[in-house]
Amino acid sequence: MTAALAIEGVCRRIGGREILRGLSLEIAPGSCLVLAGESGSGKTSLLRLVGGLDRADAGRIHIGAVLVEDARATFLPPERRGLGMVFQDFALWPHLSVLENVALAVPARPGGRAGRERRARDLLARLGVEACAPRLPATLSGGQQQRVGIARALAAEPRLLLLDEPFSSLDLESRESLRGELRALIVEAGLTALCVSHDPADCAQLADRVAVLEAGTISQCAAPEALFAAPASPYAARLAGWFGGVVVAAARDGADARIVLGGAPVTLPGAGARLGPARRARLFWPAGAVRADAAGAIAAECRAAQFDAGSWRGLYRVAGVTGSLATRAAERPVPGPARLDVGPDRLCLFPMEEDA
Repeated sequence: MTAALAIEGVCRRIGGREILRGLSLEIAPGSCLVLAGESGSGKTSLLRLVGGLDRADAGRIHIGAVLVEDARATFLPPERRGLGMVFQDFALWPHLSVLENVALAVPARPGGRAGRERRARDLLARLGVEACAPRLPATLSGGQQQRVGIARALAAEPRLLLLDEPFSSLDLESRESLRGELRALIVEAGLTALCVSHDPADCAQLADRVAVLEAGTISQCAAPEALFAAPASPYAARLAGWFGGVVVAAARDGADARIVLGGAPVTLPGAGARLGPARRARLFWPAGAVRADAAGAIAAECRAAQFDAGSWRGLYRVAGVTGSLATRAAERPVPGPARLDVGPDRLCLFPMEEDA
């Protein structure tokens, strides 16, 4: 099956700095890929290349079977790529009504202007903003404007939908409701979408696959549940909501790795290969892998408690650890001396770069 989007060995340099480094990525037809990365990772640069708003220095980009960019002779402009685009700042034409904004994006069809307006009204109704049709964009809320932006993108009947952090400027309620509606639209219409985001909720709720972009390359590409269960980098671990990032002394022991927490030795099964020769590492763990337990082997001191979305987060000082170990529990932790228990097979070490 031909990929809906195929990016092969793409490089981009700006001002002598390498933004994208031989990046390759594919999106299957009818699926949504969320491209996640920190600020400066290159995700917006990649979106601009796919959208035809910038040129690559090397590599090739196919949309379906069509070569749209080869960094040399071939370059299809945005209007010939069959794209729909949704921007974080809405980018609606301010002097046109909502209906006109959407109708202008509808391809020519029987019925002329009336036919385009019927299609536009259908899309506005699907997104719950049909009543806004005669209004100007400036009179709408942010959530309403983004619904119109999505309707306009879909009106173009795109082969590929590009979304540039589409929910980042919305309030929490609008963000959550619109994310769910957009996911339903993508599934129902069999759309192919590439969404740039740094929001874990977009990765979990919108994506079929998540590609993590770090330092200009893809460090991990997986289904959301796989990424959240086994992140491949410190950034991916934070994206997945894991606790940690604390620095610990570590040593490889064959296939395993050893650390010491609060005077208690802990062996992490199978962690030796990733640790390699490094002597220090960043330690991450999912909720439940570290917990307060009076019978635990690790001596600790509870420094603080924070209420966090229906549960309590405890912050513990532990000898041999730079930073605090965090736990999550139903009851509020009591400040003072404590004992901790860990599940070694659920801990994850990432070697410090300067030691690796």
